[in-house]
Amino acid sequence: MTAKKTPASKQAPTNSPGAFAPGEILPRTGNPDPQQTPANLAALKLRIPIVRSIFVHNPNHVGVFRALDMVIALGSKGVHQTGVRNAAESYAGKSSSADEFARIVARRGTYPAGTKPIVRIELEQACTSRRFWTTILSAYGDGFASSKDEEGLRRSAYEAFERHGTVLLIIDEVQHAGYRSKGFSAPTDVIKRFISDAQVGLGLFGNEDARTLLESNKQLSHRLLEPCDIQPLNLANPAQQRLFAKFVGKYDVALVKLKLFKTSECLADQRALDCLMAVSSGYLGRVVTLLQVAGRRAFLRGADAIELCDLSNASTTWAVAQKLVAHDPFRFGTSAKRD
Repeated sequence: MTAKKTPASKQAPTNSPGAFAPGEILPRTGNPDPQQTPANLAALKLRIPIVRSIFVHNPNHVGVFRALDMVIALGSKGVHQTGVRNAAESYAGKSSSADEFARIVARRGTYPAGTKPIVRIELEQACTSRRFWTTILSAYGDGFASSKDEEGLRRSAYEAFERHGTVLLIIDEVQHAGYRSKGFSAPTDVIKRFISDAQVGLGLFGNEDARTLLESNKQLSHRLLEPCDIQPLNLANPAQQRLFAKFVGKYDVALVKLKLFKTSECLADQRALDCLMAVSSGYLGRVVTLLQVAGRRAFLRGADAIELCDLSNASTTWAVAQKLVAHDPFRFGTSAKRD
């Protein structure tokens, strides 16, 4: 009897050049596996704000910063406001670009201390027009929003902008703004009026569905500036490869400088960089998330640094699970083929 052949889609990838040998992926320091004790998890929680505070200039974000600066420059409260779209793939770094822009504006010292010139909100799925306004107000700590009708919510939001000196509202996950409930306007219609009321400028951030949604609403899209969708680095270009390596190197230095790890283990290794490039598809935001996942594992193992075993595990448990890559490049290489 002839053995049933396993479909190609089910077979494990064959190792390709660039893959690390099994012995290289073994833990070098710490425990073989994470130790999720209550004490370790409490310590991990304290590290999270420090990890999130790491800033390394991301060339993917330069166009976003310039576009948001333009929205602010063109705005005139009560007279004219505009907005800009930033739609990109998942984990491209859209939210982090918004938060970093807010920090950049704060460092400039252009606006009085204690104000909130840049505010980012995140829409939930099936976002109604009412929920749109309550989400804005919750960013300002308004605990009485639920008792107001939609017109009252709108007025309260505009008062909050005035009171806190807000000049730019970044609406994240804007793809959820297409939901329309019976008897109410869709949030996209609310956003059109929002621009017409000219209270603050808008950044409309979301995934590929956001691009489709906004392009389908011509009245809204015609009121926006040219898009600033995050573009990936072209990793076939040697100069862009160097930008990638420089970014990873600076992030690696920050991990040690902030005493998150004792030393640096492998991020300067060219094969490791090649694997990180494969996971990222040119989006540095994906590299940061992968390093955060690997870093949590390394810490819970008690390791001195993020090691190849942590990067390999993160590639499988996060990047492959999120369908960003088909396989772990650290174990199977960057150009693995299926038999």
